[in-house]
Amino acid sequence: MMKPLIIAALFFPAAARADEIYGNVDFLNGWRLSDGSYQTAIDFDLSEGWKTYWRTPGPAGIPPFFDWGGSTNIANVEFDWPTPHVFETYGLISIGYKGRVTLPVRITPNDPSTPVNVELKMEFGVCSDICVPADARFNTTLGNLPDAGVPAIKAALRDTPRNAQSGDVRSATCSLSPNGSGFDITADLKFANALNGGRTTVIEYANPDIWIDIAQTSIKGRNLTANATMEFYGDGMLTIDRSAIRITVLEDDKAVEIQGCPAS
Repeated sequence: MMKPLIIAALFFPAAARADEIYGNVDFLNGWRLSDGSYQTAIDFDLSEGWKTYWRTPGPAGIPPFFDWGGSTNIANVEFDWPTPHVFETYGLISIGYKGRVTLPVRITPNDPSTPVNVELKMEFGVCSDICVPADARFNTTLGNLPDAGVPAIKAALRDTPRNAQSGDVRSATCSLSPNGSGFDITADLKFANALNGGRTTVIEYANPDIWIDIAQTSIKGRNLTANATMEFYGDGMLTIDRSAIRITVLEDDKAVEIQGCPAS
């Protein structure tokens, strides 16, 4: 994902570092689930005027990076991203959060009978009048601690995007056209009811060598059309698994997420 990193670097003052000026970041150990996994979270308490970024931050944002490499007894880590906000800075779009935001993280152990040691290194961007890189480190052992942060985590889980069915999406199809460096993608979504304007569409693909800019969105009645370019920065031939395409439609404080996009 080279393109967003290059663009975001333009916002970084040469020697700026985010220490405590942007607020605080904490790890919430949450609670144990019935299947043996742990519902935890990363909690951002951002100072007035500061924001941080969603998993797909847009051309004016910095994607967060999570390194769990020092942890033990972890089989899988899954994020549930709360619905983000759309910001405009100097004519560029970014997607993220302001104020207090809790990012739920579900951790599945290799061995449910053994405690999980979490060693997490985070790198993320924060912005106010300027944008600066920030980092945080956490080291804790799940299974030996009392529940913590439960209300905030449950509220964040309720704030995640709706799926296609609950979001009244009746159909979703995509057409792909080779463009020399990847594909041009057009997503056609049909909703149950007529749409008003003010929507931002994000198309994602589960391949770190593919960069997709924020889609150009048009609305007519119940139909939403989103056009974007999938630029490929890897080696070899690019093939697309349509089930790995994820489309998120953002509207104010609401969102709907569609997983998979068959051919038109």
